[in-house]
This record gives sequence, structure tokens and C-alpha cells, in this order.
Amino acid sequence: MSLKTSLAVAATAISLTAFTSPAQAALFNFSYTLIGGDVLSGMLDGDVQGDGDTVSVNSISMPLFNGVAGPDLPFVVSNSAGPSLPATVSFSGSVMDIIACTNSDCGDGFLFDGSMYISGVSYGDAFEPYNPNNWSLTAKATEAVPEPGSVVALLGLGLGALALNGKKQA
Repeated sequence: MSLKTSLAVAATAISLTAFTSPAQAALFNFSYTLIGGDVLSGMLDGDVQGDGDTVSVNSISMPLFNGVAGPDLPFVVSNSAGPSLPATVSFSGSVMDIIACTNSDCGDGFLFDGSMYISGVSYGDAFEPYNPNNWSLTAKATEAVPEPGSVVALLGLGLGALALNGKKQA
């Protein structure tokens, strides 16, 4: 078997075994309307749990208060369990256990504990009862992101086609 034929066979084998399904980012838009009409909103990255309602929150991004960007909130933990468990929210608003802060000292940010909404100055400086009817969580429409294996597969197919094409011309 020639080198070109071997290359074509190997490239084809790689491409056929490397195809995988596309990865879907678990991104959600959220918003909460405070008693006075102010609105906290942003995006969160998380994983929907088996009940189909609860979302374990990995991070918060693009937090806004009344449409104005607030400081980044890289510190996201459970209010009831601290850093030992992930923060959780729900589509229905029935489960709210999250602290999102600028740092571990929580100099600014917000907290939902299921019965209260508490926030720093950038997010309303509020201390008020939580109302699940004012909470909204929706899945963000995302584009499919190809897995690295898919890219390798496409490259393998291309190399295989080039090798076969070169063999036919020789």
C-alpha cells in the first residue's frame, strides 16, 4: 500500500470515529423586579437538574441594574451551604439559594435566600421580601459549538480527499 493510500485510509478512519454531537452551553437569562419597579437582570451559566426546574449556577455574567452594568460578580455560592454546594435558582422561582458578589467578603452584589432579596449599592441597596412572581429565568438561545473532535473529523476528511485526489492524478 502506498503512502498516499495509507494516509487516505488513516484520515478517513479518524474522521469517521471523531464525529460527536455539538456542545450546548447552558446559558440562561434572568431578571427580577424589585418592589419599587427596579430590575436586576443578567445571564447565568448553569446546569438544569433532574427535576427540570432547578438550575445549579456556575457563574453570573453581564449583571445589570435598571439597564446599567454593575460590577462583575465572580464569587457565586449557595447561601445556605456556602462554598460546599453550588448556588441554585429555579425556573419557577420556588428555589432561590444564591449569593453573587464581587469577592468573598461580598463588598457588593446580591443574595436570594427564598424569602428575601438583599443587595449592595450597585444592585439597589435593597432588603425586601422575595416575590417568586417577579422572577424570570429563561434558556438563552445559543448556537451549536462544534466539539474539537468534529473539527479533527473535518480535517481528516479533507486530508483523505486530497490524498485520494493526488493518487488519481498520478
